[in-house]
Amino acid sequence: MTSFIQLVNGGTIAAIGIVVFLIIWALKGTKFNNQYLPIAAELIGAVIGIFIATAMADTSWIVGMVDGLVAGAVSVGGNELIKSILNTFGTDGGNK
Repeated sequence: MTSFIQLVNGGTIAAIGIVVFLIIWALKGTKFNNQYLPIAAELIGAVIGIFIATAMADTSWIVGMVDGLVAGAVSVGGNELIKSILNTFGTDGGNK
């Protein structure tokens, strides 16, 4: 039973991470300063995590907040990873 709960929790973090990634991607097109996007990702992830934990009532809001913070960090790290891969294997051959 514990492994099932961990599996569901991991899926929740992944789902929050995708939502946060999409919100941050949308924010990049606005006048929002890109310097603050990682902080915004963390805050958005925490808020979504708290909301999901409260709505589902299966975990405490603190666990939801931590899940959201992890998801925010993953979404920012995933974005940087994708950019790095595209720059490395892109049309410019990795040259800048």
